[in-house]
Amino acid sequence: MLRNYLSAALGNMGRNGLYAAITILGLAVSFTAAILIGLYVRDEYSFDRFVPGHENVYRVKLDLLLPGQKPRPIDVVQSSVTARLKLDFPEIQYAARVASSFSVTKRGDATSNDLVTWVDPDFFRVMPYPVLAGDPNAALASPDGLVLTRSAARQYFGEDRPIGRTLLVNPRTDARLDLPPDEAKAIAGFHPMRVAAVLADPPSSSHLTIQVFASGRASFSPIAVEDRHASDNSEFELAYLRLKPGASPAGWTERLRAFADQRYPDREEPHSTSRFWLAPLDGIHFVPIGIGPDGIMRPSADQRVDIAIAAVGALIVAIAGINFVTLMTARATRRAVEVGVRKATGATRRDLVLQFMGEALVYVAVAMVMAVVAAELALPSFDAFLGRSLKFDYLADPSVLGALVAAALLTALLAGAYPALVLSSFRPAAALKGGLGLSTGSVAVRQGLVIAQFAILIGLIVMTATIYRQTRYVLNDALRIDTDQMIRLGGPCNSAFDRESRNLPGVKGVACAGGPVLALGTSETTAFAPDRSVRTIYTATVGPGFFELHGLKPVAGRFFSRSRGEDVLLDRPAAPPELRPSIVLNESAVRLLGLGGPAAAVGKAVPWERPSLQLPPDAKAPDLPSRVIGVVPDFTLGSLRGAVNPTIFYVEPISSGNLVMKLDRQRIPEALDGLRQLWRRTGHEGPPNVVFESQSIQRLYQDVITQGVCLGICSGLAILIACLGLFALAAFVTERRIKEIGVRKAMGASSADVVRLLLWQFTQPVLWANLVAWPAAFFAMDYWLHGFAYRVGQPAWLFVAAAAAAALIAWATVSFQSWTVARAKPARALRYE
Repeated sequence: MLRNYLSAALGNMGRNGLYAAITILGLAVSFTAAILIGLYVRDEYSFDRFVPGHENVYRVKLDLLLPGQKPRPIDVVQSSVTARLKLDFPEIQYAARVASSFSVTKRGDATSNDLVTWVDPDFFRVMPYPVLAGDPNAALASPDGLVLTRSAARQYFGEDRPIGRTLLVNPRTDARLDLPPDEAKAIAGFHPMRVAAVLADPPSSSHLTIQVFASGRASFSPIAVEDRHASDNSEFELAYLRLKPGASPAGWTERLRAFADQRYPDREEPHSTSRFWLAPLDGIHFVPIGIGPDGIMRPSADQRVDIAIAAVGALIVAIAGINFVTLMTARATRRAVEVGVRKATGATRRDLVLQFMGEALVYVAVAMVMAVVAAELALPSFDAFLGRSLKFDYLADPSVLGALVAAALLTALLAGAYPALVLSSFRPAAALKGGLGLSTGSVAVRQGLVIAQFAILIGLIVMTATIYRQTRYVLNDALRIDTDQMIRLGGPCNSAFDRESRNLPGVKGVACAGGPVLALGTSETTAFAPDRSVRTIYTATVGPGFFELHGLKPVAGRFFSRSRGEDVLLDRPAAPPELRPSIVLNESAVRLLGLGGPAAAVGKAVPWERPSLQLPPDAKAPDLPSRVIGVVPDFTLGSLRGAVNPTIFYVEPISSGNLVMKLDRQRIPEALDGLRQLWRRTGHEGPPNVVFESQSIQRLYQDVITQGVCLGICSGLAILIACLGLFALAAFVTERRIKEIGVRKAMGASSADVVRLLLWQFTQPVLWANLVAWPAAFFAMDYWLHGFAYRVGQPAWLFVAAAAAAALIAWATVSFQSWTVARAKPARALRYE
């Protein structure tokens, strides 16, 4: 019997080659997209699960609570946190800290500026990584121990197991301004470190991207330096904990609150409190990244977005399934005689349902095989786009194979059930007479499915366009700042390099900047409104010319000038605290302080507590007033997912550890080469760490860019599949209406009249689909856009344009067939059948 069913299915596919090919192709394309999306979502939910015992590993997170503001997440914690936690929480088995720094490394004559990560000796007890050679625990226990990944080993030494080889490392910790001269001299320069272990490359599903692990026990490491000089108010390191087997952090909320209040009662930020909490290792990927080390963590993900991407994959399969149902039910009358003969010879309805369900399964099985092959061919390019290493080992992974089989069976069941029930319901006598037509209910179901198909299509078009507009907005318009050909590099202001770089060919301008204005951390302080109420406000140091270099113009007043002594604090280690620098406020700061608008704010004196590295370590800057000389528009070089911080800008060269430069677009290679030569000539070791501002901003929104591209591809596939189904449906419908068209033309209808008639038939589902697609797409995108503090709107023209695009797609798909039928001679049409 199975052989008969298979023979009947293959015979029907052969007799209806065009429709079978369209159905299978649509299913194959949709399955391919669904497989790739499924692999991506599966990878998202597998982050850090490769670590043995990952369910017992947590990262210590810190929320900073400031008056009148939402909690601000911070990834780094105080250097003393891990040791104190182990004392107060006996459930902790191991704890380890992680700190990164751009360090100069040297092997032979090769010198490079690399990101080296310094970790405590227990790091690999907290998070055991797969080992290729050596003992990583013993390596970190030694002050000169290095642990490399295989990729790093090949990069530095050209081999997989360079055990015992030496790498010279200069972590540049001597550049800290608060180090005593004797200590800075002792730790300056290169230090030999020995490779004692090599790890297998961690999978792309690790939230850490560390390649070089250096022992934090080295006296020159940032961890050791921080231990010797850190205060309880400075956050510097990531902290990871492994709990003892059977221990749980349930109920730790109050214990951690008491821990923070007892151990860290005061902070540098006035009127603020700290709250510690634990993020499970296997959930860190979905925790928003706060202030922390740059370059060693992958961007976090949003579970809502992953769920939405999975839903898009399901919708694409739904479109292909709708094609299957509409084509099978539309061609039902062509199989009426076959059904009548089989029923007349004794076949029951159950037999017919099994036959037609079997045919559906054959279609789906062929499509699934094609999809598996296509997914394997597309996976390398998909991996390269995502920067991942997705695994599609369906033969060795029962869960993947089971998912493929289950998806095929479910699709066959859902897509084949209704056509099977319709086809098996024909009465033999009516079927054999040849007068059988589809019931009104069947036609209505098919029409409803076409409406659903176009509703999905219109919704995807709206969503793709909205994500594209928001991405362009956050990358170009909302920043309100020119980042074109702007670079930044760590370098002291008012140095020889700073002065001479201004005269290099290809360098159009240079300015100093502190980390906060470049989105490299934040600095908070307090200021007083005119009514003497306290306001928490952010601060950032800039150099004269910084705003102008980025194309900003004052909303009111002026910007800083080198020719005005009150604007620039002298770069001297003992500047008196009575110096009152001129300040520039952004628009948000003017509103926060209640200064009555930008023009009214200029010239007013604002008392504020100035953070200063020039005071003695235990001294506190007094609340002194500064005169507002100008107001700058709200701008940011960071993420626009949150509002721009109200900020006081002031000039203090000793606190500005970065240089920003505007390069000539036509002379970028020449300018970069000149900067490298000047860097060496002015006594710096290794190459300068140059970062293009535009690339840095793009990395902040890489998830949004990826979502937009993925959704755009999905929309294109949905359009392709819908067009295939509509083309086949139009071919069948126009074929069934040939006699009607012949009568119309014989009665005087023109070819244009016939084309309009047929196009209107396929336009109606598009118009009805808008009633479903518009509200669904609006609410989905409104929910997504609320993840940004600054966002585009959803104008009415966007929805109208999506509807028009769907209508044009429908017209383009059916117009050729409609015109061909309309041009046929009436006599030939009337002889049809």
